[in-house]
Amino acid sequence: MDKTAHVRTARDTIVKPSGMTKIGFLRTASVYIKERLNADREEIASLKMEMSLIEEGRLRIHAKPERNKYYFGITTLTDDQEVSITEDISRIHQIARRDYLELRLRQAESNCCRLSRVLNSIDYITYENRIHNKLHRYSEAGLDLCKIIFSKEQNEWIDQPYSPNPFHKENLRYLTSGGIAVRSKSEAFIGSTLESLGIPYRYDDLVNIGNSSYGDKLFRDSYFADFKIPNLSGGITIHEHLGAFDIDKYPDNSLKRLNDYHNSELYELPGQKSPAQ
Repeated sequence: MDKTAHVRTARDTIVKPSGMTKIGFLRTASVYIKERLNADREEIASLKMEMSLIEEGRLRIHAKPERNKYYFGITTLTDDQEVSITEDISRIHQIARRDYLELRLRQAESNCCRLSRVLNSIDYITYENRIHNKLHRYSEAGLDLCKIIFSKEQNEWIDQPYSPNPFHKENLRYLTSGGIAVRSKSEAFIGSTLESLGIPYRYDDLVNIGNSSYGDKLFRDSYFADFKIPNLSGGITIHEHLGAFDIDKYPDNSLKRLNDYHNSELYELPGQKSPAQ
């Protein structure tokens, strides 16, 4: 079996550079905002859950400078009468934490309201169109949109030569629109879509598993990822298609692969962990 593999770069997959000007590709602000909105909502639920386990009340702090001492009391929402809790250190800290969580909760709720308004605003739509028009103008002038949209480190990654998986080359039976040989029709569709959007990618590139927090339970120490794609947050996303569940043991091996990914530190760019999906 010939295990040699030709060398290529992610830039070799760019078929239509102007594809990056498509509105569908540029809807990154909404994706980011929705992610932040979901994160804030999850935080709100978590804060409320913890607050439900803590005694309700407001911590009162009284300073006695002449004695160089502090005294603590608590008042409830239904009764303004203060009760001293100076001797109960654990209770003091719990009520103080509740005060702190209430501030966090108000901040998260405020963020949710603000982000919801942004998603539904005309200003946001105008913002998307302005980005589209700007990139379209750059593209017409012959500028490299990759060097504008992606970071310097990402562009170095895009131009770095790599050798695709040299094993079982006989299974590379399908071609993307740009002529990249892949192993399934669905992968050809994914590759062709990325190419039409002008997004560079690596297909069947090596992933080394290292610095695992998974102890000695790693299934393997390396894989060949279906796709590696530069993302608009400044990093590289590792995408596994997982499209062959009818093959024996494929589901189990796929689960082990994802576990290895998510329990390890995968660095495609220096100092930046790459998310796997």
